[in-house]
Amino acid sequence: QRVFRNFDPSIRTQEKAVEYVRAVNAAKLDKIFARPFIGAMDGHIDGVSCMAKNPNHLKGIFSGSMDGDIRLWDLAYRRTVCQFPGHQGAVRGLAVSTDGRILVSCGTDSTVRLWNVPEPNPMQPDLGGNEVKPLAVYVWKNAFWAIDHQWDGDLFATAGAQVDIWNHNRSQPINSFEWGVDTAISVRFNPGEPNILATSG
Repeated sequence: QRVFRNFDPSIRTQEKAVEYVRAVNAAKLDKIFARPFIGAMDGHIDGVSCMAKNPNHLKGIFSGSMDGDIRLWDLAYRRTVCQFPGHQGAVRGLAVSTDGRILVSCGTDSTVRLWNVPEPNPMQPDLGGNEVKPLAVYVWKNAFWAIDHQWDGDLFATAGAQVDIWNHNRSQPINSFEWGVDTAISVRFNPGEPNILATSG
């Protein structure tokens, strides 16, 4: 059965009241589902392109930006603990080893960099001027779009024109996987089965 409605305001006298009730209900729902904004952390010059959390420290988080800057943030103090400069292009992926001591980054400059994560010092929370030098730099032939670290071990995987498996102690991939001409844009290791990984393109 079809319901006919006339949108003439002279005939629909309750139209404004109905719209008012709808607006009030929408505002109430927005307040119910809204999450409180805790704070913003300033420091990156360009846009943030990726983030990773430190599995061993609740208040430590890493961010990588489009200008190649990587920062370790202290969420409690909302400030930079240290910087990891080095990438010449956008940082596309960040991953932290399970023990929280090694940060692995990749970017569009076709490099993978291993960094030593500094130990948090509660006596000296503001270390904004600290810069960390990479432990190793691996140069490859293609840009990288994503990276993930194995849950137990020294292996990590990068995604780009192909999926490469790397070891902390080798400068070349120990294994590579290709599927035609498609670019892989994400890669993740399975935490339950650490030798299984998934990619998407």
